[in-house]
Amino acid sequence: MIGTTISHYKILEKIGEGGMGVVYKAQDTKLDRIVALKFLPKHLLCDSETKTRFVHEAKAASALNHPNIITVHEIDEAEGECFICMEYVGGKSLKELVKEKKLSLEEILQITMQVAEGLSTAHQKHIVHRDIKADNIMLTNDGLIKIMDFGLAKLKGMTQVTKTGSTLGTLQYMSPEQAQGMKVDQRSDIFSFGIVLYELITGQLPFNGESEAAVVYSIINEAPEPLARYKANVPEQWQRIVTKTLEKDRNVRYQSAAEIIADLKKLQKDTKTDYIQRSRRKLIPFIVPMAIIFIAALAYLIIKPFDFRINHGNNAIAQGNSMAIMYFENLKDPDDKDKIAQMITALLITGLSESPQYMRVVSSQRLYDILRLLGKEDFKVIDKTVASEIARKAGVKWILTGKVLQTEPNIVLTSEISDVTTGKLLATQRISGKTGEDLFAVVDKLSPQIAKDLSLPEQAQKELEKPIADVTSHSPEAYRYYLEGIDYDNKLYSQEAIQSFEKALEFDSTFAMAYCQLALYSKDEERKRLIAKALEYSDKASQKERYYIRGWEARLSGNDDRAIKELQEIIKHYPDEKEAFYLLGSWLYDMDRTEESVHYLTRAIQIDSLYKLAYNKIAYVYNELGDFEKSIWAINKYISLAPNEPNPYDSRGDLYAYNGKLDQAIESYKRALEMKPDFYNSLRQLGHMYLYKKEYAKAEGYYQKLCSNTLKTVRSEGRLYLAYMLAYQGEFDSSLKVLDDGIVVDRVDKIDGALTAYKHSLKSRIYQEKRNPDLALDEIEKGFEIWKRVYPDDKVSIWDTYARLLAESKKFAEAEQAITVLKEEIGEDQTQMHSYWWAVGIIELEKGNLEGSITNLEKAAKATPFIGYRFYLGKAYVKAGRLGEAVTEFEKLLSTYDINTVFNPIWVVKAHYLLGIAYEKSSWNAKAIEQYEEFLDIWKNADPGIPEVADAKERVMRLKLGS
Repeated sequence: MIGTTISHYKILEKIGEGGMGVVYKAQDTKLDRIVALKFLPKHLLCDSETKTRFVHEAKAASALNHPNIITVHEIDEAEGECFICMEYVGGKSLKELVKEKKLSLEEILQITMQVAEGLSTAHQKHIVHRDIKADNIMLTNDGLIKIMDFGLAKLKGMTQVTKTGSTLGTLQYMSPEQAQGMKVDQRSDIFSFGIVLYELITGQLPFNGESEAAVVYSIINEAPEPLARYKANVPEQWQRIVTKTLEKDRNVRYQSAAEIIADLKKLQKDTKTDYIQRSRRKLIPFIVPMAIIFIAALAYLIIKPFDFRINHGNNAIAQGNSMAIMYFENLKDPDDKDKIAQMITALLITGLSESPQYMRVVSSQRLYDILRLLGKEDFKVIDKTVASEIARKAGVKWILTGKVLQTEPNIVLTSEISDVTTGKLLATQRISGKTGEDLFAVVDKLSPQIAKDLSLPEQAQKELEKPIADVTSHSPEAYRYYLEGIDYDNKLYSQEAIQSFEKALEFDSTFAMAYCQLALYSKDEERKRLIAKALEYSDKASQKERYYIRGWEARLSGNDDRAIKELQEIIKHYPDEKEAFYLLGSWLYDMDRTEESVHYLTRAIQIDSLYKLAYNKIAYVYNELGDFEKSIWAINKYISLAPNEPNPYDSRGDLYAYNGKLDQAIESYKRALEMKPDFYNSLRQLGHMYLYKKEYAKAEGYYQKLCSNTLKTVRSEGRLYLAYMLAYQGEFDSSLKVLDDGIVVDRVDKIDGALTAYKHSLKSRIYQEKRNPDLALDEIEKGFEIWKRVYPDDKVSIWDTYARLLAESKKFAEAEQAITVLKEEIGEDQTQMHSYWWAVGIIELEKGNLEGSITNLEKAAKATPFIGYRFYLGKAYVKAGRLGEAVTEFEKLLSTYDINTVFNPIWVVKAHYLLGIAYEKSSWNAKAIEQYEEFLDIWKNADPGIPEVADAKERVMRLKLGS
């Protein structure tokens, strides 16, 4: 089958074979992705039981959405072949892994935790795998476990597919009840999991025999050899877990995968403790001789002192010295209206985090995350019991609790440090500020006292002597507004967050992180100005914040490699910094490094299982990978975590829109507005949805709401969409007037960024449609003058557009010069070559070289699914008579509803016209009429004299008369 195409899948190579089918690696030509196809062997097609079981596999697996379970995209039958399309997983099976090397217990623990997590999800949905074995579990190249081949799974409520006397599964991994042909449940999977675990530890299978009967007898009657026979120094807890999974009586066995996960987590924790204790015991034989050496060295130093430095093993120290700082209790103001207690907690966390090589401090965000997990995020006061629970979940050694005793005429604080494991009080602190001293000065007194009481190394204590105001702000008012902005930012209340950050800067014009946060809400030149300010004052930020500022500055200047490196430095020094993992995942997604993006976003979710933004972003990533079901699962998880916030509903609307489900998208966007009526992204998206549905009055209503927004950039955006809406309807003259008015208002509002450049770009396209190439070139030059100021590093999008306009104006010599410059600007960055191929493809199309045009346009469209690439490729296919391919391209283009559809209204509408021609030339007259009429309906009020409108009317009349 290699080299053949089944449905829209091109078979590339065979990658596996089993009793239930043959698996091939294939190219999905529709979605341009690599997949795995599992085919039912032809000699079994006549066996209705096997075929039914094959269908059950797909239904069972497709009901599951979990990172540790293989994703099933679809089941189909084509050309006599029945197959399942699954995600393609690169890596090795556990069977291959065990054969290649001996795994450490730490590696085994990481693997089995993931397997158990996947099984737990399946079992919660009443799905039993029935064939868990080392061959069916893959370890991907990214270290992620994937459970595969639900070939024998039975979904609750389905017909049981077994023959009398038959058993399902692989013999040496069967449970006793399975081997005896009895009814099985999730506990059978647990037994098979135990066999895999035994194999990972020992390299052996626990039940063997010279015949099938002997193996069955061993499974039912014999106890496996102890782990110690095959592997030395295996902790007793491992043996207990393996023994309990392999209990013959399923009522004595683990009853759920969740129970296994709990024991594995306890094992993980105890292993760390045991390692420390064993390390201490190993030191005992050396204590006496080392004491002698120490005394001698001390005597020598007294006689002859010299510069003596000791390497503390900083990473180990930081891991051992870990603390969670609880919210302080404000006894004078229990509601903490002035955020005094909140500010003290945040300042302490920031200050003590300045020495990450010696001490790990749980961030304010992580503290809030754990409180959310416990359902106590609104608690103003945290008692000792809750504090201890938080500390245990954070995996720290110490907890610090504190109280604000008074604020006037001077601030008085008390705090206590306790050991998390024993609950023993280790030290107390009482700090009284002098009259007139602000809370920064008081925290500066408390931080070194905490370091001293914890006996941190002298270097750490010196690092903590730096005034906290030097790494935050010198203004309590500025810091208060900054924390308020962060609270709003966590809720995605953008306008409120902007106002708070702006107020912070009014009180402190050197507040680096306030500039950075505000930059993230800004656009174009303003964003660059703000991040430059943040960089200018970054010496007044904390070490961690400096990494973020430098990362954003690099990102905005187009230096992606340096941006990624800065974030990786954060992860290196702060391994629990979920925001860094999230940002890495987001940036990699924007860079089209989608698989890497999934890895980092998944890690962020592992750090915080309630991380809303990570679920939001990974939903978009899954959709980009073509897994709509998993994207909806992720976004619904976000909704369950934030049911009263607008953004999750807005995001779900996007996902529905991207997949052509407009009514469901509208419903979701409206739910977002129920939560927050001025949530402008949903206002904008509802305008787009009604535009696609041709309900123009409703679309205009939502765009007008944007035009009356308090933010001038949003108002500018609203005016741009009104112009796009008119261009979409072919009302070009009206669109030009709105654009001219919008450019004037932008000038009054002092907006000179991308939104204004887009207005000139749309004017250029309209003039090109009106057969006025000189005005088209004039407008695009005006737009690009702005674009070059906003994005000085982006020359590519300028020259490919120039080349297109020149080619369509038949100025081929100038167009050739433009693509020469374009190729020079791209240089060695092959990721931008799609722009060059597009420009060359259009030039060749206008010259009439259809073969050369198609070759280049195909490469461009394959690289990125931009509407312009598909439009011109479809146009070239029509001219070349390759009608089936033209239909495919135009149908893809017209089934996508995202921002590109709005920004390219003329191409989108004309795609209906060209699709009609492709259908007509293919003698699909009914479909042709349908597309022509759709085109004419959208442009029913279009300006007079548009040649495509007249031609479409003639074609419809001719086709109807002919029928």
